[in-house]
Amino acid sequence: MIFVQIAAYRDPELLPTIRDCLAKAAWPDDLRFGICWQTDAEDRCLDPFLGSDRFRVQRVPWHESKGLCWARAEIQKLYEGEEYTLQLDSHHRFAPGWDRFLLGSLESCGSAKPILTSYAGVYEPGKSETPPSGPFKMVADRFTPSGTILFRPRDIPGWRDLTGPVRARFVSGHFFLTLGRHCEEYRYDPQLYFAGDEISLSIRSYTLGYDLFHPHRNVVWHEYTRAGRTKHWDDHIAKQAEARIETPWHERDALSKRRLRKMLREEDNDEDIGGYGLGTVRGHADYERYAGIDFGRRLLQRATVEGADPPCAYVDEAQWEAGFLHEHRLTLRWRASDIEACDDLQFVYFGVEDDDGRVLHRHDAPAGSPEARGEVESKELVIAATTRPAKLVLWPVSRSRGWLKRTDYAL
Repeated sequence: MIFVQIAAYRDPELLPTIRDCLAKAAWPDDLRFGICWQTDAEDRCLDPFLGSDRFRVQRVPWHESKGLCWARAEIQKLYEGEEYTLQLDSHHRFAPGWDRFLLGSLESCGSAKPILTSYAGVYEPGKSETPPSGPFKMVADRFTPSGTILFRPRDIPGWRDLTGPVRARFVSGHFFLTLGRHCEEYRYDPQLYFAGDEISLSIRSYTLGYDLFHPHRNVVWHEYTRAGRTKHWDDHIAKQAEARIETPWHERDALSKRRLRKMLREEDNDEDIGGYGLGTVRGHADYERYAGIDFGRRLLQRATVEGADPPCAYVDEAQWEAGFLHEHRLTLRWRASDIEACDDLQFVYFGVEDDDGRVLHRHDAPAGSPEARGEVESKELVIAATTRPAKLVLWPVSRSRGWLKRTDYAL
């Protein structure tokens, strides 16, 4: 059995996600859904499933929601001992037999406590097909001023020749498969809001003895743009008597990041994180060495930023210094005529790369955006990277033909 955890906030993609998950599963009868459904009183999309013993649904008026991690903490209460658990968002698509492949991959990791996780591929709501894409690894981009870490996806080199998962430093909150007992061993901190969920999930799971892996094939797709979806921070903007908003989102976010910094040992503040701290199988320093991070000084090793396979080797002070991120202010210019015309454009990839082809920044402009329609031919951008940006890559993607003509522009 797989306990499928879905936190859904006023999301029109919830029902299509559930239907696709069931339709594409090799063993749909072995799926059990735990859903925190934060919605309007008029929303009846889950009514067809409410009488099924495969669905455990906690319905919450949207104005009573306390954020993503609170919702995931509520879902954990619905766990009933299933052997495996899969944490998702409420906007996904799946490949046929996704469950058979992922469970086989999990077993092939050779770990007593494996986690299979990644940033999923990209899909567009309303489209009948998912675009072809390879699997991603998660790469640390930089520390934010508040102490969280920003991640970005990077293609796994040579993935077509791989026969099993690869080691990972970090985990994705929207695609996370592991043993069901993780629901009992890892207690979601309901006072975390949104930012910082993934680094918390990474280090706490690792110190609980879990080993981290990325799948070597892509069988799950995710909608990243949030277009057409109401976000929690859109609604919870101020204390509103008429909407019964008790705490604005920015107050929850500030407290959340303070708690995260305490847990990561970035600062010693007076937050009480009892019950939501690290495990005892491995220590804080063990994860720092494995992932190539110095939380106290907010430093990343070069290997971590470049996406080399973990674990990181010991590095001296000079190598930490070499891994510092530098800010680059860029003016990107391209020619709209270089976007190859096609009837089923999926998106246009805009990538900033260094001389060795490392992707320092990526933006996928969806079909219909000003960039994809050729209405703009320049953009101001600030990125942080350890190497100097050398070129802009423009590369359109067709839903039926995949990657089309690539054009490079020197920076």
